Amino acid sequence: MFDIALHDYSKAAEVGYSFNLKLPTGADSGATLTVLGEQSPTIKNYSKRKFQEYQQRQQIAKRKGREDDISLDEAEEMAVDSALVRLVGWNSIQEEGKEVKFSKDKAREILEKHSWIREQIMQESGDVLNFTPKESKA
Repeated sequence: MFDIALHDYSKAAEVGYSFNLKLPTGADSGATLTVLGEQSPTIKNYSKRKFQEYQQRQQIAKRKGREDDISLDEAEEMAVDSALVRLVGWNSIQEEGKEVKFSKDKAREILEKHSWIREQIMQESGDVLNFTPKESKA
C-alpha cells in the first residue's frame, strides 16, 4: 500500500540539500552550498507572491494604457532574488584567503557577480530527486 506521508517531497525540500559547487570548467570548487527545493513551502510562497506582484503591476500598467515590460536590470534582479531565496547556507567559501560566513547580504553580493553560481542553485533546487524523503529512498 502507498503511504503518501512517506513521500512528502515538500517537507524534504524545506529541509534543504547540500551540493558541491562546480566551477564553470566542471572542476569541484571545494565549496558546498545548501538550497531549498522548488517544492518547499518557502519557495512556493515566494513564487506565488512574486506572481501576484507581477499581475498587479500588469493591471496598473493596463489601466494607464501602456504595457509594462520588464527591463534587463529587473530580470537580472529577479534572477538574483530567486536564487537568494533558495540559498540557505554554504561551507568553505573564501574571499582573498579569508573565510566568508554565510549571510543573505553577502550571498546577494556574490550572486549578483556570479551568474554561474545562480544557475547551479536554480538547477539543484529544481531537481526533485535531490529532495527525496529519507523514508522513500529505501
